[in-house]
Amino acid sequence: MQIQIVSKGIDVSQALRERITDRLEEMMDKYIHREGEAQVSIAREGSGFRTICSVHLPSGSTMEAQGEAQEAYPASDEALEHMEKRLRRYKRRLKDHSQRAKAKEASMFVLENPVSDDLDADDAPIKDEPMVIAESVKHIRTLTPGMAALELGLADSGVVVFNNARHGGINVVFKRADGHIGWIDPKST
Repeated sequence: MQIQIVSKGIDVSQALRERITDRLEEMMDKYIHREGEAQVSIAREGSGFRTICSVHLPSGSTMEAQGEAQEAYPASDEALEHMEKRLRRYKRRLKDHSQRAKAKEASMFVLENPVSDDLDADDAPIKDEPMVIAESVKHIRTLTPGMAALELGLADSGVVVFNNARHGGINVVFKRADGHIGWIDPKST
């Protein structure tokens, strides 16, 4: 895991750096099981310290937690406790989502290759061609685009189709190749 610790106006001891790094790596191993990136900022504010911890998850979501205390160690511990709670909730949502997906009735079937010219002499599809697979689920939820983007972060699929809560039309949010989220809101004519 890549962890960047930034200090503002103070010198962060090696022991505190190791404590933060070890705890973040332990949380990621326990709850996410994949690599991620984290940035921790420790700053002196007034008579105390503030620690802000930001974790970028492999799904594209970013979680942030902060802690304030009179000393740097308790401020960091508070921020890491909040982060652990958020990661635990995130894992629970992922688990609940996958169980709901298994419980839904969905049909899956393979469509024939739409381009008949790509068949070899034996009329069998060329091995390099990807298969076209269609899946259907019975219910499309009504969400706001923000809620759909959150749902996308929790889902393993790269797309969420939903009814827009504002106007009732079908919308799509999807994961783009550059890591950002795209939103399609077609206008009916």
